[in-house]
Amino acid sequence: MFRLLTSCWSRLKTTEDRRRNATIIIIGLNNSGKTVLMEAFQRMLPSRMESCMTSELTRLLLDEYEVSIYDLNGDMKGRETWPNYYTKAQGLVFVLDSSDVGRMQEVKITLTHLLSDQRVAGKPILLLANKQDKKNALLPCDIVEYLLLERLMRENKSLCRVEPCSAIHTFQRRDHQPLIEGLRWLLAAIDNKYEELCTCQQPLTSSIATSNSTRDFGERCSLASFPTRMEMSKEKRQPLGHSMEARPLKPILQVNSSLNVIAPRTNL
Repeated sequence: MFRLLTSCWSRLKTTEDRRRNATIIIIGLNNSGKTVLMEAFQRMLPSRMESCMTSELTRLLLDEYEVSIYDLNGDMKGRETWPNYYTKAQGLVFVLDSSDVGRMQEVKITLTHLLSDQRVAGKPILLLANKQDKKNALLPCDIVEYLLLERLMRENKSLCRVEPCSAIHTFQRRDHQPLIEGLRWLLAAIDNKYEELCTCQQPLTSSIATSNSTRDFGERCSLASFPTRMEMSKEKRQPLGHSMEARPLKPILQVNSSLNVIAPRTNL
C-alpha cells in the first residue's frame, strides 16, 4: 500500500512539474456577456477564484496548463485599467455582443485601439462572438469584415480565432465544447511562442492593487482557415450600417495559409 501511494504521489508530482502557467485577460464592452462566459468556464473546469480590488482572478486547470484569467471591467472607467494588464497577459479573450449592431462601431474603435498597443503585439487573441442565439445577431464572417480583422491581425502580427457562441444557451445546455476548443486553441497558440511571451511578460503594476475601480457583471472564428457560414444566403445577413467600409467577403473567407484570422463553424 505504501508503494502504491508513493507511486501515485510521484505521478501527481510529475504532472504538476510539467504543468505550464498561462495568463490571459478576458475583456470586452460592458453587457457583452463576459460574466456568464466566465461562469461557464468555472463550471466546466476545475477552478479557484481569488478576489482582487480591481478584478476577479480565476485559476483554471486545462490539460497541462494552469490558466490565470483576469476578468476585467468593460465600462469606460474599467477600460482605462486594461493597459495595466497587457504586459502580464500572454493571450487575450475579447468578447463582443454580436446582436448589438448599434455598438459594433464602438467595438471596432476599442479593438483597433487595443491592437495598436505594442504591449499586445504578437499575442494571440480569441474573439468570442457572443449572443449568436439572438435573431438579429451578425454572422461571424460579417463581424470579421466589419472589424477589419484581417488587416488588424496582419499589422499586429497576431493570431486570432473568432468563435461564435451563445453564453446563455451554453450555460443552460451545459454544452461547453466550443468554449473548450477555443480555449485550447488559445493555449496552443501561446505554447507556440511560450518562451518569447514569457520573456515579454511583466508583473502587474502596484497601481492596479490600489485602484478603486470595481467590476461590472455582465464564442470562435479564427483568421486562418474559414470553413463556415459563407454558404448562407446574403439576404439572411444583417445590415452593418452606412458607416461600414465596403469590402468583398470572398477574399477574407477563402482558406489562405498566409492569413492570421480563423473563422468559425456554426454548430451552436
